[in-house]
Amino acid sequence: MNLAIKDIRAGLFRFTLTCVGIGLMLMTSLAMTGLYQGIVADALSIIDHAHADLWVIEAGTEGPFAESSLIDRSVLSRSLALQDVATARQFTLQSERFSVHGKTVRASLVGLDYPTDTGSTIPLSAGRHLRAGRNEAIADQSTGLHTGDTLRLGTTDLTVVGVAKNYQDYNGNPMVAVSVNDALDIQAHRPEESVYISRDTGRVQVPSKTANIAAVLLTLVPGANLQQVQQQINRWGDVIALTSEQEREVFLYGRLERLRGQIVLFTAILLVVTAVVIAVTLYTMTLEKLHEIALLKLIGARNRVIISMILQQSIALGALGYTMAAVLIPVVSPFFPRRLVLTLNDYLLFAVIVLLLCIVGALLGIRRAMQVEAREVLS
Repeated sequence: MNLAIKDIRAGLFRFTLTCVGIGLMLMTSLAMTGLYQGIVADALSIIDHAHADLWVIEAGTEGPFAESSLIDRSVLSRSLALQDVATARQFTLQSERFSVHGKTVRASLVGLDYPTDTGSTIPLSAGRHLRAGRNEAIADQSTGLHTGDTLRLGTTDLTVVGVAKNYQDYNGNPMVAVSVNDALDIQAHRPEESVYISRDTGRVQVPSKTANIAAVLLTLVPGANLQQVQQQINRWGDVIALTSEQEREVFLYGRLERLRGQIVLFTAILLVVTAVVIAVTLYTMTLEKLHEIALLKLIGARNRVIISMILQQSIALGALGYTMAAVLIPVVSPFFPRRLVLTLNDYLLFAVIVLLLCIVGALLGIRRAMQVEAREVLS
């Protein structure tokens, strides 16, 4: 006869409600973890998809993903003149707002240096990559755009030739990839009213195409000394070079550092509350059966039998709650405004954490059970 099962059956309703509560808290903890990893995956997707060895950016900045970076387009030819550079690509990144089927969409506009970069690393769900240096675009599916749609930005008409999946920035905004020439035209566009006002007031209109790319992406020849090329570029003075790994670190430990701290703290609080709920539930269940525990001790039951009963109940609470959380996460994740990214290692890590919480939560009930004397059965 399993004493833990018998005791659970006696208080099945309360045990079930506790399992549901634990399951919801664990589901929230898993969701917070998946949310952060989804934000990181979206944020780093541009860097990862670029497959660049070096990012040449404005001196004194940390790159286009951390702050504004504007460099002269002549940096492209200077970079190509370096001995160990195989390819160099212009790159732009800017925020745009436009209307799609009557709905206002804010997106990040990425400029690709066609034909060197056709966006071939962008994960498409429909359509194709860029085949022309003008008037073509690849848009994330969350924009509501479809292949064949026409998108007008400024005075530039873009035909959507590809639709991507999970092509978003760290803010969760969809991204739209166009050729760098189109991106510069869109960036330089000024409303007619602004032009008229500038003329009427006599203000000088400064051309905006001389220093408006965000970075130059370099791919080195096989066997090239990465640090040596980086040092050469850094000596130019107006720009600096960062490796892809350095650009990732700047983003993760710069812009996302506070967000990560908030999510870790919130997740830790939820897990502590889960442990407290398990501890209080088991302690209450132990208090209700002190007479039975005393009777067990009177008939010669060893302490390990009582400890095993409480531990089994605790683990049953955690296991059922964790199972509920693991089953519900895939069901509710489509309703989240951001993508959730959870791997098998995340589920295994949470399983270990839940097991530890169950053991810690059972200690309070075990301590009270060990204080029971066999003679108390007569009281």
